[in-house]
Amino acid sequence: MYHLKTIAKNATIKQEVATLVKAVAAVQQPMAMNQQQPKRTYAEHQIPERLKDVSTAANPRFFDMVEYFFHRACQICEDKLVEDMKGRASMDEKKKKVKGILMLMQPCDHIIEIAFPLRRDSGDYEMITGYRAQHCTHRTPTKGGK
Repeated sequence: MYHLKTIAKNATIKQEVATLVKAVAAVQQPMAMNQQQPKRTYAEHQIPERLKDVSTAANPRFFDMVEYFFHRACQICEDKLVEDMKGRASMDEKKKKVKGILMLMQPCDHIIEIAFPLRRDSGDYEMITGYRAQHCTHRTPTKGGK
């Protein structure tokens, strides 16, 4: 077994390693082209119409951002959650279960907003506003965001 310092000093081994790296890269590249990820098609989650402009809005409300990012996360992960679900249930049953769990998590139980003044080193004062959205308060500690 060779140590990295030994490889760096020994020109012959250095050449062999470079050749191996090129060979592995050449083999992996065609495999990557042939093995495309199958497109998952069973997620049907849609972002509500009233939230579609949140990602491009200049100053969206915090609650709207929380809802938008929840729905966006559902779009991204719903397929993978259905795929990874274990058990003998049919695909339809798995889809329904994942959709039910996501809809259970959707309602935002509380949004806590706090504002406090901050004195900068320059002597200026700035009002800092912080938020916390809490979901699923039936389990503690609650899941939330910043």
